[in-house]
Amino acid sequence: MALRGDGAIVGTVGGGLPEARARERALACLAEGRGAVLKVEMKGEQAAGSELICGGELEFWIEICSDRSPYAAAAASIEGGKACVIVSSPTSGCLAVIDGAGVVLYGGAAGLGAAALDTAALEASRASGLPALSQKDGLLYSPLEPAERLLILGGGHVGLALARAAGALSFRITVADPRPEFSNPLRFPAGVECLCLPFVEAIAAFPFGPSASVVIVSPGHLGDLECARAILGRDYRYAGLIGSRRKSRMLLAQLEAEGFPPHKVASLRAPIGLDIAAETPEEIAVSIAAELIAVRRSAASLSWIDGDRKRRRES
Repeated sequence: MALRGDGAIVGTVGGGLPEARARERALACLAEGRGAVLKVEMKGEQAAGSELICGGELEFWIEICSDRSPYAAAAASIEGGKACVIVSSPTSGCLAVIDGAGVVLYGGAAGLGAAALDTAALEASRASGLPALSQKDGLLYSPLEPAERLLILGGGHVGLALARAAGALSFRITVADPRPEFSNPLRFPAGVECLCLPFVEAIAAFPFGPSASVVIVSPGHLGDLECARAILGRDYRYAGLIGSRRKSRMLLAQLEAEGFPPHKVASLRAPIGLDIAAETPEEIAVSIAAELIAVRRSAASLSWIDGDRKRRRES
């Protein structure tokens, strides 16, 4: 969460009483010109009160951001598709920004020792999924990943509903459909990139990588197969295909028969989405979005979800 000088906030650290205390302390830090560590305990009557406050302990690192240059360096890194780590302390703010290859993008001569730089480089190389904070020797390591991109292959009813649902989940969304009426930007929320291209061309133009997800909801079986063939040689975090159990079983079998590596074929989640008995395009979009979140968060339930999908597909 960022607190501006006028007291307005951007983002959140959970709301409620802890956020109010963090905001109050941050305002004091601005007045004092230095950061702080704030510990908030939610126990006893606070945790058992009428507002049902969650119990536990929280620790907030409050940093003064007087220099934008380190954050500009971090932003440039992730915009360029490279993970990075911000190294900071409450007393000194940002000390260094290091990319996944261990290259110092900012700082390095601001009091950080070689060991701290090595740790930051290691944290950057490990960055996967959403950023996970870590502390060591009084420093905070904040890994940042490139923006998660979502390619929706098919701009029909389900594609439109998914673009709407995923827009609130911080995905950078691209919708591709060779039919002009289904790739018209006026149909989609602001910020959605629309490509009126054959699916294979759209796939070739899309920046795949470890932060990319792709959903195949083309208008027909042949389009689905064409899309699957084109994406299986790419790098992605999530790939799913809509269809019945029978269609999914036949398509995956055909891909294996064509010589695609079994582990890549198995990575294609088909039928797509969580099994919540969804029927309408909006319900199906929710089931897909929920699965995207589960993969993003490396949910413990993923192995069960994938096993259940396989059982349903083969029944």
